[in-house]
Amino acid sequence: MGLFVSQIGGIVASAATTTPFGAQRFAKDHATYVITTKSDYYKSIWRSAIDAWNATGAFKFKTSSASKAQITLGIASKRESKKMGNDVGLTEFWARDNYFVSVNSLLNARLIKEYDYSRSDAIHVAEHELGHAMGLAHNPSTKSVMYYRNRAVGIQKVDINGVKARYQTPAGQTN
Repeated sequence: MGLFVSQIGGIVASAATTTPFGAQRFAKDHATYVITTKSDYYKSIWRSAIDAWNATGAFKFKTSSASKAQITLGIASKRESKKMGNDVGLTEFWARDNYFVSVNSLLNARLIKEYDYSRSDAIHVAEHELGHAMGLAHNPSTKSVMYYRNRAVGIQKVDINGVKARYQTPAGQTN
């Protein structure tokens, strides 16, 4: 089993025409999820991000019970928020033989409020974290939802192409 942690932050290189992806992925281009936050606002943020990705046709997120969900979506606790530092989003995954076993994505509600993120900004961060949940890496282009410091750009064609390429490429291989 491997662990991958992605936070919004880090160094990037030159622009890509297809958003890069890592070696890990789900077995198929769909996965089940559960939203664990009790906040109606953050539930709506996650649902809007899921709806946006589902509308692309590149990947399908399906709701599930907590015990059967492959992806858990929530907001960081006070302890997790402190650990995240200045990162507004975090995705961790566990994989076996380059296939995701489980994925956990969090939004840092404290920073979203502190930095006065609009609803649209928060949705873009959730879209970004869902990109990691599908296997996407950071895109060096500021015109990608997968740009490492993104809050203003939604899902773009380059990101959709990255998801499609990720699920047409065998697990263990990257682009």
